[in-house]
Amino acid sequence: MKTLIGMGILVVVSFLATCRWSPEFLRQPPPADSIPYFPSRIVVNQIGYYPNAQKRALFIGSQTPSPIAEIIEQSTKTVLLKCSLSTFVIDGQSGDTLRTIDFTALSHEGTYFLRVGNVQSFPFRVRRDVYTPAFDLMMRSYYLQRCGVVLNDSLTGVQHSACHLEDGFLFRADSLNPASRRIQATGGWHDAGDFGKYVVTTAITIGRLLTLYEVHPDLFHDHLHIPESGNRVPDVLDEVKIALDWLLTMQRSDGAIYRKLSGIVWTPPLVPQADTQKRYVFGISTPETAKFAAAMALAARTYKRTNPHYAGRCLQAALKAWSYLQYHPQMEVDWQTSDDAGSGKYLISEVDQEYELTIDTDDRFWAATELWLTTHKPEYDSFLSQTTDSLDYTIFEWKTPASLGMTNYVRWAAARGRDNITAKKLKQKILNRAERVLKRVLASGYYYGNDRIVWGSNRMAAEEGIVLMQAYNLTRKREYLNAALDQLDFLLGRNHFNLCFVSGVGANPVRHICHLFSRASGFYVPGFLSGGANEFEQANIAPKFRGLLSYVDDERSYSSNENAIDYNASMIALIGLVRAEMERER
Repeated sequence: MKTLIGMGILVVVSFLATCRWSPEFLRQPPPADSIPYFPSRIVVNQIGYYPNAQKRALFIGSQTPSPIAEIIEQSTKTVLLKCSLSTFVIDGQSGDTLRTIDFTALSHEGTYFLRVGNVQSFPFRVRRDVYTPAFDLMMRSYYLQRCGVVLNDSLTGVQHSACHLEDGFLFRADSLNPASRRIQATGGWHDAGDFGKYVVTTAITIGRLLTLYEVHPDLFHDHLHIPESGNRVPDVLDEVKIALDWLLTMQRSDGAIYRKLSGIVWTPPLVPQADTQKRYVFGISTPETAKFAAAMALAARTYKRTNPHYAGRCLQAALKAWSYLQYHPQMEVDWQTSDDAGSGKYLISEVDQEYELTIDTDDRFWAATELWLTTHKPEYDSFLSQTTDSLDYTIFEWKTPASLGMTNYVRWAAARGRDNITAKKLKQKILNRAERVLKRVLASGYYYGNDRIVWGSNRMAAEEGIVLMQAYNLTRKREYLNAALDQLDFLLGRNHFNLCFVSGVGANPVRHICHLFSRASGFYVPGFLSGGANEFEQANIAPKFRGLLSYVDDERSYSSNENAIDYNASMIALIGLVRAEMERER
């Protein structure tokens, strides 16, 4: 197979056309496309655009060689369209001088690039299924993150022996178990670039993926080329079951949930099977117990048709977790400083200081919502009625998960014509948030909706895009859809770095993800969303306090360039919501 990036065409085209990659090619970062370098540049969504969608590129630079942009067909070099550049704006989050190139009028399918004078963009495509290959590629990333199994992927060449087969041992005694007791907790997914496994991000990832499947099952299929493919069950259900099975091992006999599993020393770059340190299970918490209950209740609904026995098991686990929460109405976390010697804290900390991390009401709200939607027992609806007023609608993340419960409740109520008081309040919260995001998008030179340039900013941008899509689905106002598309454009290349933040996608993708296995093995793993700009850059590799410029494509920068399972889930969900809408319109 030829190296498609070197031809200026998307890597993911090969996945769509042949479902084959060259392992030799993917063991090393792909070369940059060979276009001339100019101080000025044109940045585009390097995946491309739907024929019926908004299409905007940006010219970056204080001087323009021409006031006119040309849209050129890639193979024939024919100029198909000309359009004017907008007047310049100074972007407040980067300091860049930007001019918009709006070429929405281009609706014919094909592969194109833009040119302004002697400055040209990377190529992009216009297609009715333009996001499908990237969507599937990112879904496959979870298979490549599996723990405790032999990995031998024929598509990417990525392989390793079974790892972490002794997971894990209780780190310290609790009220029910002695220290060092073996907790059979093999399996699941490695959380990010390291090998830790966390209930909090696993539950959040399950929530995003299963909700997308519940709302838009037609987006998913049974041929991602994972080991379970071909069993007539959508591969998303097979893959998420890997995570659910691991979550079930983290439930204590009284219903409480242990927080995480990892070693007590941060692992250097190693292949997974070489990480032979003893790994521990760390104390229970009510926030994790609530997130577990939510994920399991959602799974009980989702698997009811394909695997009713398993769905029943998930529901019983959710009910058991909720029972523990009822007996423990105050937030409780079993934590000591030594817990974090070799793993992330995922609690309030020097890095994460949001108020929601001091309470667990938002976690319980999500749990109650999913239990209500699954069982329709009045006790859960009563809890929602009592707590709705106290919670804001935020982006859905491990710190504040209530918003997924809110959108799921509103969707359920709308589908059944039950516009009750709770649904009305939640709907208004969603629209209020979306209006604030839309104002940020319109005020930004990059049309960027995220105002927190911190650890995981790319995931936050994707989540703000999801907020906009929720508002669009409630109102059908096109400006919400367009603003959501703007977030995808930013993440897929229309940014200061002219970089697609998803590995293996686009003509100029991120090349040096902070991923221990990749660093140790030399494999280039496709389908990971990079964390993105972080003004505080705790790794001290990227420049600090530079807004959107506080990023570097460097494998050492764990705080701006690492992957994570919840990052991918946000991006997959945003792409999925956009796909469902744009492909419905065609």
